[in-house]
Formats: sequence, C-alpha cells, structure tokens
Amino acid sequence: MRIRLRWIAVGLAAMVTLPVMGAAAQVGGMGGVGGLGSLGNPMSRGKTINMKREGGIVIPEQVNPVNLIVLHRGDLGLNDRQFAAVIAIKRSLDSTNSPLERRLDSLQRLFKGKGPLFGEPSAARRDSLANAQALVRVTLGELLDNIDPARDRAYQLLDLDQRAMARQLEEKADKDLEKKRG
Repeated sequence: MRIRLRWIAVGLAAMVTLPVMGAAAQVGGMGGVGGLGSLGNPMSRGKTINMKREGGIVIPEQVNPVNLIVLHRGDLGLNDRQFAAVIAIKRSLDSTNSPLERRLDSLQRLFKGKGPLFGEPSAARRDSLANAQALVRVTLGELLDNIDPARDRAYQLLDLDQRAMARQLEEKADKDLEKKRG
C-alpha cells in the first residue's frame, strides 16, 4: 500500500511539475535566458548565467598593403598600367599565401572553444593548444614574409605622392586593427 501511495505522489508531482517546466521552456528554456530561475523574479528575465568556456585559437587579422592599394585605387589615382601591375602582384601573393591561410582556417576550426565549461582543460588539451598557437605564430610569420616583398614591389610602382598616401592608408589600417584587438 505504501509503495502504491509513493507512486501516486510521484505521479501527482509530475503532473504539477511538467506544466511549469513546459512554461519555463516556452519562456526561454531551462536555466537559460528567462528559464526557471527567472520565473519568480521578473527582474532577472532575459539574463543568462555567465559560464566561461575555454578559449580556442584566435587568428589575428593582418593588414595586407597590396589589398589596400587595390581597394583605394581611386584615392591613390592609379592609372591603368599601375593598377594592372598591382593586380598581378596581388594574384601572385594570394596564390602564395592561400595554403597558409587554409592552414590557419583549419587550425581555428579544429581548436575552437570547445573545452570544459567547468574546471581546467586536460594537460593534453593544453599541450595541443600550445602547439597550435606556436604553429599559428610560425604561419603568420610566413604570411608576413610573403607580404613584405609584395608590398615593396607594389610601392615601387607608385609615384612619391601615391606612395606617401599608401603608407598613410597602411598606418591607419594598422591602428584600426590595434583598436579592434583592444
């Protein structure tokens, strides 16, 4: 008899709890935005718990001066001959850097932030991240090693005024990236 009463009590509790849980799910999910924690407190609706996930690999953006010259063709006043030569330099640079950029994209996808929500990542994960970050630094160095000579070749095509303006555009792009990185 006692066992039957316990099952009846469990059944009644479920009948009372399920509609409340359903309402919570419609409001915003269990424990998420507007979840069960916010039903009793209207001031907490729409707020989430700040759980920090382990960061992944972040690839910093790089300024490509050759692309800046192409983008600002009109501002720089490039003639057709200059523009065609800069485009040839850009295509060559893009072909050279394409495998390196694919490597960086692959690393970023492979090591996106998917570690544990609570606690520290495992030693193996930390070692893998450290190795990936080292590979990112090496790859970024290789990209810059390719960009610098291409930049020099493109700048040689410009007259003095165009070159000064291209340097200003490059400096501004560098400063904008620094601000963006924080």
